[in-house]
Amino acid sequence: MEINNTINRIKDKLKEKGMALIDVVDIKEIREFEQRYNVTLPEELVLFYTTISNGCEMIDGFPLRAFEDWKYNRELIIKEFPFEKYYIWEDEKDETFDIKAIDYGNIELIDIGCGQTWNIIVFGKEYGKMWNYTDVGIAPAAPELSFLEWFEFWLDGGEDYFKEFEM
Repeated sequence: MEINNTINRIKDKLKEKGMALIDVVDIKEIREFEQRYNVTLPEELVLFYTTISNGCEMIDGFPLRAFEDWKYNRELIIKEFPFEKYYIWEDEKDETFDIKAIDYGNIELIDIGCGQTWNIIVFGKEYGKMWNYTDVGIAPAAPELSFLEWFEFWLDGGEDYFKEFEM
């Protein structure tokens, strides 16, 4: 019931803001994607795309990608996302770090530009959570936010996705 309330709240807020929505994705397409890549997408992501909109223009001008425009590595999406806290590879001296690991088990949903994106984790311990990617490192939203929580926070004008971030 709570998730239905959240979806209805988001729909109302999008209408209030006059945001243009895109026709929803057929659940069959989502299930075909999951089968093709052997991955189960987070329920909130699926519900957004099948009941609210197939992406949308964000208030600050960065679009939430349409389903057919999601960015991910086809071979690495099925590998477990190995991170549980921020990782800054620019500062790291670990010669064993494999930069490909940042592509494991996630889908890029928003490209902010200047090397910054918002990605949802689709495989691993951080499953269903939103992570911020930059050109020098990655970090989870803090507090941890599921997709719908993250989206509604943005919709309500929230800007500090890292207010509880600790180093």
